[in-house]
Order: sequence, then C-alpha cells, then structure tokens
Amino acid sequence: MAISRRQLIAGGGALGAGTLLGACGTSAADPHTITIWNNLPDAHQVAYFRRHFAEGYRRSGGRLPVRFTNKPSNTIDRLIQTSLAAGSGPSVIVTPGPSSFVSAYDSAGYLVDLTEYAQRYGWRRKFAAWALAASEVDGRLVTLPTSYETMVFYTNPATLDRLGLEAPGTREEFEHFCAEAKGRGLVPVAAGNADYKGANEWHVGVGLNHAAGPEAVHAALRGETRWTDPVFVDAVEQLASYFKKGWFGGSVDRYLTNGFPAVYRQLANGRAAAMISGSWEFSNLAQYFGKSAGNDADWAWHTVPSLRRGVPTQVWDLAIGQSAGVNTRAGNVAATVDYLDFLTTDKPAIVAGVERVAFEPPPIRITASDFSEAADPRVVRLYAGLSAARSIGYTTWTFFPPTTETYMIDYFENVITGRMSAHEYCAGIQSRFAAERAQGRVPTAPRPDGGLS
Repeated sequence: MAISRRQLIAGGGALGAGTLLGACGTSAADPHTITIWNNLPDAHQVAYFRRHFAEGYRRSGGRLPVRFTNKPSNTIDRLIQTSLAAGSGPSVIVTPGPSSFVSAYDSAGYLVDLTEYAQRYGWRRKFAAWALAASEVDGRLVTLPTSYETMVFYTNPATLDRLGLEAPGTREEFEHFCAEAKGRGLVPVAAGNADYKGANEWHVGVGLNHAAGPEAVHAALRGETRWTDPVFVDAVEQLASYFKKGWFGGSVDRYLTNGFPAVYRQLANGRAAAMISGSWEFSNLAQYFGKSAGNDADWAWHTVPSLRRGVPTQVWDLAIGQSAGVNTRAGNVAATVDYLDFLTTDKPAIVAGVERVAFEPPPIRITASDFSEAADPRVVRLYAGLSAARSIGYTTWTFFPPTTETYMIDYFENVITGRMSAHEYCAGIQSRFAAERAQGRVPTAPRPDGGLS
C-alpha cells in the first residue's frame, strides 16, 4: 500500500544532508522543460505515468517536454519544501491535498494564482464545484485537484451470506450487524492503525459526517457553531463506544496493533464481516482477493451507513487526495499551466489510468459510459456514483486546517482508551480550530447539498 502523506505534515522526520542537497538539483527555471515530482508506489505505475502523463503530454501536442521524477512518499513533501526555499523545485508543485501545505506555499509566494486561467480552460465546467472551492485560498484558485477519494463500507459477499446479513444502511442496522457478527465470533469491522496512525481520522470523519451529519459539520467549519456542541460530543461518544465494544478491530488493543495486511486478510478469509476505509483500497485489495491471492474470495463496496436519524442514508465523504499548483519560478508559467490542465482534465487518459493501473482520477465529471467494457464494474459504479452525489461529507484531510487535523488524529486514541472524554476531545478540536480559523487557514467548505455540480 502507498501510505498516505497526510500525516507526514506534522511528523516529517530528519533527512540526511545528501538527500536535501539532491532535492535542489532540478530547477523550475528552465524555460524549455516542465518538471514534476510525484510519489507513485510501484514500478508499473511509475512507468505508466511517465509514458502517458509525461511523454503523453508532448505526444498530444503539448508545448514543452515534461521531465518526471518519482520520489519516496515519506520524503517528497520535505524535498519539495527544501527545494522551494532554495529558490528551485519542480515546475509543478504537488501537495497531499488543499488543507496541507497550500496555504503556507501561497503565503510564501511559491504558487501561481490560477484564477485567470479558470475561464480560459473551462475549469468551472470540468471540475466538481466542491473541489475547486476547496482549492481556493482567500478567493483565489491556487491549485487544481489531481485525485479524489471517498470513504466506503467494504464487505465479503460470501461472509455476509454465511451470516445471513446485508450491508447496513441505518444506525439500527449497523448496530445489529456488528452485534450479530461479534456474537458469531467475527470482527465486525476490520481496522487497525499500527502501520499508519492517520487511520484514526478516517474513523473520526465517519463519526462526524454520519452521526453528527454533514449539515452540522458544515456549520462548524463555517464557524457558525462550535465543535463542543452536543451533536459532536454525542457522535464522538457513540463512535468510541463502538471501539470499546470491540466492533472496530476486535478490541481497542488490537486496533492499536493491527497492521493493514492483517486487516485485509481478515476481510478476505471471512474472519471480519466488514471494513470501513477509503476508495484507495481498490488497488490494495487485489493482493488478497481472487486469483492473484490464490483464493476465490471476492469483495464489494457500499456507502457508509447513516449513524443517526435525520442524517441522509447516502453521504459521500469526499476528499482531495492530491493537489498540484504551478511554481512561480517556473521558466514557462503558461506552458506549465497548460500541462496542469492536461494532467487533470484529459478524460480519456485519466479514465484509462483508472482502468489499467488503479490511479485515482481528479474530480471531473466521469460517467459509466466513459469506461471501456474491460473496466471493473465496482470501479465504474463508484465513480458514476460520485459524479451523481448530492449529499457530501467533509473529510479531515481536505476541509480541516492542518493543526486541527493533526490533533484529531493524535488524541483520538485517548478517547477510545478512556484517558479523555468525548467532551474534552471536542474542546481540543474547538480551541485549535478557532485559532486556525482566525488565521484564515480553514479551506473553503461548499454546502453539503452542493454535490458535484
């Protein structure tokens, strides 16, 4: 699995001098070449990106050649920061979503204001409205989303048949589902954060969006209500109670020690009834299900159930997995913007990448008819559903400011282990959020009924 870079914002880690010096070796100032760094997890995706999204730009009539360099996921952000501070860096600056480095990069003058290009390239028609809104800083468009994702409820159909269960849609159905699975000796929801502590925010986000509800979250993001309001405290208490019952991961202790391979194996071998995670798992599950894994297991996905009456039964927790902007020191800004447009809006190239190497697409309008007959029907259904979504939720790594997000990740374990109350946790969110909101660091949050129109 390609571990997300979101949590590396806070932790980073020391880099050797040789690595830092190497980061400064490529200058964006060359007017005859566009440079981009990315962090793809395997050689197959690297080769595909180079051929179809770097060399492919030039073949499609692009203005300049593109030089692509792949960087490790755990160092790319620090390498980009270091190179930008040294007056260098790639022409295209990638970040792990709009709530991460974008505001700081913009304040430092590293990012080109893309607002004037939006009309020229028709981005308002091509991109989901929520995604462009989240990509603005102080009303200016400074990045474009290069990938997006959502949270889903995974199952193994054979396991559900054996248990006589269906994927739940409401709180009552979810609690019955978990109680029945637990009573039959299964882990109700496979989960663990031993490999990546940031997994905590996936579950916190589900609690906020599906128990408190997107209307409440939206109001708090706009500063109209506080994170200490009862609806949020109750949602965190409800989620924590599920962990304490052993419904997530089997027990709190196991959740804290389970790695991702163990989680995937539990779902594949029928020892877990479900898994709640992101759409990025589509490529990871292939290693554990079917012929490539030497078994006949299969997987399916469903929308995450509503966890409170009044919350819609279909809420799509939307997130931008990666954003990209243009370096103000790029030797040819206009050509780099043109390449960024190709990278994020060339639908045939994007859909082919989704089909062939499991790339996550940008949030452009994609329908079932855009895919070939060879496409995985589960993938087609997901992106067709996302394109038609009319009730959206707010993931922490896209719509929350960075210090608040980091707190939500780090302190959630104190709640499920009983060292902190839900109210104390929410008070910690509120104090950090209020400070960051006063600093203008909260990304723009569209209305929850804004969908992808």
